[in-house]
Amino acid sequence: MGINSRGDLMSQYFINIYDAVKTMISGMSLTLEHLRKKKDLVATLQYPNEKWPQPDRNIGFEHEDYNVIRSRLHVDIDDCIGCLQCERACPVDCIKIDTIKPSKGVEFDCGETSNDTRKKMIVPRFTIDMSECMYCNLCVYPCPEECIYMVGGPNEPKHDIDYEYSKYVKHDLVFEFSNVTDQQIVDIGAQSYLDERNSKIEKINKGTTLRGNELIESPVPAAAAPAAAPAAAAAPVQASDTLDIKCLDIIEDKTLKTPAKKVFFKSKRAGEDDIVKIDKVIAEISKIDGYTPELEQKLKELL
Repeated sequence: MGINSRGDLMSQYFINIYDAVKTMISGMSLTLEHLRKKKDLVATLQYPNEKWPQPDRNIGFEHEDYNVIRSRLHVDIDDCIGCLQCERACPVDCIKIDTIKPSKGVEFDCGETSNDTRKKMIVPRFTIDMSECMYCNLCVYPCPEECIYMVGGPNEPKHDIDYEYSKYVKHDLVFEFSNVTDQQIVDIGAQSYLDERNSKIEKINKGTTLRGNELIESPVPAAAAPAAAPAAAAAPVQASDTLDIKCLDIIEDKTLKTPAKKVFFKSKRAGEDDIVKIDKVIAEISKIDGYTPELEQKLKELL
């Protein structure tokens, strides 16, 4: 290879380095410029702190004559008589309503609507899941008291337009309109409804905190217990999975504790219940020096 060829290669090598550095600096300078002037140069809207203004809609109809907005359902709950017509008309089943009639012999005033209609029941639950709503407006027409409607348009005097109701959690799009208190439910003679509702809430909370599979032992009445039950007729221990690895701290001898924990952990990963875990632990450490009948009794008492 000649001297000129070698020189051309070296020259091209440094030119490539120069181009690479120049390109990198150009790209970084553009990025820094956008960071410095992000309010002016970045196209992304900083939602929800920033929102585009709602443009005027020129659709060829007057808003007071034709409701084209259909932004959100609203319920004037004081005018609801609990007829369930809107719930039946909903094609996606996003409306849920509970009603309670006064019990026989209970004097309770359910109130009147703005149209002077005497209410015959109370509505302890009126929820609309707007995440499921298809904005068909079909629930509005059958309402005899006109208490459910889409806000905006011809209903502007009733409720301001509400096109912006985004939430961070989907469940927050479930709107509750009922204003019935627990005391009113008790006064109308529907304590059973209140107990059932609280039971459902408790189950939901247990599922949320992953406590849905807790073992609930019902107390046995004293009269149901036999007067003198022999030891052989004792009820078997109910299978459960409540013991953890710390229960083996009752084993003081390390030569027994280490293999016991290994067997316990392996059994727990296999999804076996507490009875099987303890049986396997006893079977494993009973072959090791230092194992005593007293220790076996302590392990069985864990159940």
